[in-house]
Amino acid sequence: MRIAYLFNSSTPSSNPGSIQVVNTCSAIAKLSHDIKLIVPDTGLKTSLSEFYGIQKSPKFIRLKFFDKFPLGINYYLFSLWAVFYGLLNKTEIYITRNFFTLILLNLLKKKVIIEVHHDLENESRLVKFFYRNFNIFYNHNIIKIVAITHSVKKYLINSFKIDKKKIHVIPSASSLNFKFKKLKKKKKYNIGFFGSLDKSKGSNFIISLSQKDKTNNYFIYGGKPYEVKKLKKNIPKNLKIYPSVIYSNIKSHLSKMDILLMPSNTKKLRSLGGIGNIAKFTSPLKLFDYLATGKLIITSNLKVFQEILTDKKNCIIINKLDVNNWEKKIKQVKNQLFKINNIKKNAYILSKNYTYKIRAKKILDF
Repeated sequence: MRIAYLFNSSTPSSNPGSIQVVNTCSAIAKLSHDIKLIVPDTGLKTSLSEFYGIQKSPKFIRLKFFDKFPLGINYYLFSLWAVFYGLLNKTEIYITRNFFTLILLNLLKKKVIIEVHHDLENESRLVKFFYRNFNIFYNHNIIKIVAITHSVKKYLINSFKIDKKKIHVIPSASSLNFKFKKLKKKKKYNIGFFGSLDKSKGSNFIISLSQKDKTNNYFIYGGKPYEVKKLKKNIPKNLKIYPSVIYSNIKSHLSKMDILLMPSNTKKLRSLGGIGNIAKFTSPLKLFDYLATGKLIITSNLKVFQEILTDKKNCIIINKLDVNNWEKKIKQVKNQLFKINNIKKNAYILSKNYTYKIRAKKILDF
């Protein structure tokens, strides 16, 4: 099949959406499909293989990005240009996660798979006009609606009265391969956090935790250099903070960790752009990368995480974002190694259900 994934975000980048889309397209290419990944040309010339460490790259098409126009209009123009490019190349199936692109493809009666990762409340006025006056999901040319979580599926059914059979829950995945290693008793454990430095994701909580727990080493990987510089002020000696690393290098940093943390705010979780509340819908890429490592995962009690994770089976869930509780749980690890290694092993086994090969097959199973 001739497939085009129209993605309105800068690529390559360390943006989780970019990582997921590129790896999904790579997996589709491995299934012997003719797939083009079409993105705005924002000046980054690094190859996909170099940046993401993928073995097979989709055909990578960078189209002119109208950066001289105000933010928002340039993305509308890119969508128009990307759809036109797809038409010229006789694309049979389009995949997108952009709702304006979906509207264009609906108008042109093109076969499309739409990925939905959140609600539509923070979309542009134009998109809101269409979805409030026309059901943008009620179109026979939409061959599949992919919801990233069951909570997204429930939202779509309740808000748009979509037949639940048309919505397929296909979570994220990981492309990382690790060998499972048991955790041994150590004087100090390396405890890591990877991801956005937004307060709602837990970076400030990690700082407080490292100040409280001086018996272990803490590491934060995420954000831009200027954000890291700002966060580094007045941190304890047992905490190291580094900017985001390119995805092809992430494995080497994860491998140095013993414990991986996800102290997300359970009531309000901001998106990467800082807009809206994604606490009900999120399926963070790092969750699946964490699983793939076979390391111990300690996470906050975010309900949507429990679509994948189970407390005391493949992770440790802590109900409150309380530094004292988290320190206590971490200190208990040394004395519960048999139990902890069973939890780690279960997480590692679970990760085999969330590969990009499996994800790609599910997306194209129609």
